[in-house]
Amino acid sequence: MKIWSGSAASEGDNSAYDFMVKKDINVDAYLVRYEALHLLMYNFYLYNHGIIKKEDAKKIFIALIKAYEDGIKLNESLEDVHGNMEYYIIENAGEAGRNLRMFMSRNEQVHTDFNFFAMETLLSFQKSILETVKVINNIRQDGVLPGYTHFRQAMPIRYSTYLNYISEIFTSAFYRLNDVFNDLLELPLGYGSGFGSVSGVDFGEVASYIGMKKNIRNPLFESTRYIDTYINIISVLNQFLIDISRIFQDLIIFSGDEMGIIRIPPGYVTGSSLMPNKVNPDFLEIFQGYVSRSISLASLIYSTTINKTPGYHRDFQIIKDEFIPFLIDLKIILNGMPALFNGIEFDSEKAINMIKNTTYATYNSRLEFNKTQNWKEAYKDTGNKIRNGIQLQDYIPEAETDHLDTKKMDDVLRENEKFIYSNINDFIKKIKKIVES
Repeated sequence: MKIWSGSAASEGDNSAYDFMVKKDINVDAYLVRYEALHLLMYNFYLYNHGIIKKEDAKKIFIALIKAYEDGIKLNESLEDVHGNMEYYIIENAGEAGRNLRMFMSRNEQVHTDFNFFAMETLLSFQKSILETVKVINNIRQDGVLPGYTHFRQAMPIRYSTYLNYISEIFTSAFYRLNDVFNDLLELPLGYGSGFGSVSGVDFGEVASYIGMKKNIRNPLFESTRYIDTYINIISVLNQFLIDISRIFQDLIIFSGDEMGIIRIPPGYVTGSSLMPNKVNPDFLEIFQGYVSRSISLASLIYSTTINKTPGYHRDFQIIKDEFIPFLIDLKIILNGMPALFNGIEFDSEKAINMIKNTTYATYNSRLEFNKTQNWKEAYKDTGNKIRNGIQLQDYIPEAETDHLDTKKMDDVLRENEKFIYSNINDFIKKIKKIVES
């Protein structure tokens, strides 16, 4: 029986519709734990305030805890995780389960489920990013490599400066993801279908059970934040992934036959099916393909929601069904970053020998300016030397790096872990004690 059976809508068979929504079930399998969690929170409130019988509440708690810990198998005939969970609880808790989601809308439920999923996923991203920063910060190789603009040598740069630049990108992403994480601490439950709840429940109290917030009162604005969450996450990820794709393009070029100033570690390169000489940077190139996928997801989100009225629309499910698998894939990919950077070898001798003498031109212009105090003449003098084949004075640039406080990042991570692991686990333990009493 579907979750909406008994409403004004008539049921019927439609294989085309069934095909369109089948992916919902496959993706909703990742949301079972979060569905059980928010229903435990909601029903704990109903239990506390005597809205449902204590005996009925305990039956619901037992079934929900089992679903939370063991999961449930989803049946596509029940459409989604919400219908499946309701069916499962009724099957396991009997008549008590019929009040499981009273006054609730699937709209606020999927929003809440996705927020929980996103927080746990962002925490995983932060862990991989922090580990990568620590690995890069511990690299002791140094030297000088040519810097490029327009794919032409421009000025030399210290390898330590270049590594610090990569760390800065990861660190910036860490904190931007943390801003999104903190924003997700606002509990969505309580807006119904976007027009308010008739439950009379204090959702501020519900939020407090696991250390969340409930500051937004306007139901339309709160429901709109469902799509805003997707936009916020993909915006941070796109900036981060695009920056990494540019680094990877450097690494592809630096490790190529013509330069060969770095070596990409085994496991991140492959051989050719035909040519025994090839060492292909496949991980880096496939990653760049995932960046394209991330950008296309942003386009999907914007194009699906533009010109829609406030409130929920069924095609928003397509966003969820594409977005969640992408985040799961990205979690695995980011887990590979620390080993990649830890295994890269830099050939400092080969790198400095690659630097053309003309790459020292800007430095030589500065030396000339020190004599003449006339920048235009100094610039012109260096240009004349290059045209006439006069050797320029070489130099080793200073390392220009920023201090990245990984201890502060550790503290942020611990705080987020406290919510995901401690607050939620403590709440589950409290429910178990009630069941056992």
